[in-house]
Amino acid sequence: MADTPRVTVVTPCYNSLRFLPETVDAILGQTYTDFELVLVDDGGEDDLAGWVGGLGDDRARLVRQENSGAAAARNRGVAEGVGELVAFCDSDDLWTARTLEALVIRYDEAQAAAPPGREVGLVYGWYHIVRADGTPTGHIGAYTAEGDAWPQFVLHNPVGTSATLVPRAVFEEVGGFAVNDELIRVDVEDWDLWLRIADQHLVAVVPEVLYDYRRHDENTSSDVAGLDVAYRNLLRNTFEGQPRDRLALRSQAVAQVEIILGWHSLNDDRDPARALAYRRSARRHHPGTMTWPDYWRLGAAARAMSVAGDSGFEVVRSGAQGVRRTLGLRRS
Repeated sequence: MADTPRVTVVTPCYNSLRFLPETVDAILGQTYTDFELVLVDDGGEDDLAGWVGGLGDDRARLVRQENSGAAAARNRGVAEGVGELVAFCDSDDLWTARTLEALVIRYDEAQAAAPPGREVGLVYGWYHIVRADGTPTGHIGAYTAEGDAWPQFVLHNPVGTSATLVPRAVFEEVGGFAVNDELIRVDVEDWDLWLRIADQHLVAVVPEVLYDYRRHDENTSSDVAGLDVAYRNLLRNTFEGQPRDRLALRSQAVAQVEIILGWHSLNDDRDPARALAYRRSARRHHPGTMTWPDYWRLGAAARAMSVAGDSGFEVVRSGAQGVRRTLGLRRS
């Protein structure tokens, strides 16, 4: 490792030893080696310090703080690091061997091609969604929004946090991750940060899968009621003070969020009535929602669950996934 590594990798941890060893092995095994790894113990109760001490790799170090949430932990990790570029990997996700190499190469390419006076503020890649044991779910997040990407980002968050690269100067300029834990029990601080970056800077994408996103019963994204509050707070803050052309996207953005919440209501809470209520609300906010395939898929899946329970829901969901694969479509 160079005296001053080019990249700081930040991993927030909270009682993370269930998955963390596999995560850290993947980080330390990267083909790109000019990095440091800052693990931030966010007030956990496990012996993280003892485990890190046994790694025997001077690229990895641990800092500890009182429990303040993932956003504050990521901010602390950035502040403790020295790299010109910052990458993030959550403690339960799994990088491919060349994740960091791909992100850095794409950043250098995009910055070299940027118009005078413009800076690339974010590079992101694609991801698989897997179960707790690592088996695939069939879902993949694969999006292509880049360049001046704010209009696309406000309608959907295409970015998985664990395959991102941000210049330190840009991170500091926009203020890092917002810390709202005292107000909102579940936050969408990652989407908020990407929007603030895309508001002023260029975005670049690596069009390949760079990590496995692990879904399990400890994911905060499973709290549908908390997500509802967080999403609406995000949209309120995002659209405040925007020019008229951007404000025109607000009703569509609200409808998109409600469709997302409808799917969470089915996937996480097994609540078809709530899913259909979100679907109706989406249509009221933006009548054009009725032209969206996901609007109809959500309705079919909710009604199937109402009639046939989980088995009916799985039939509809599996059929929709099969159609997407046949057509070459990818969506998380």
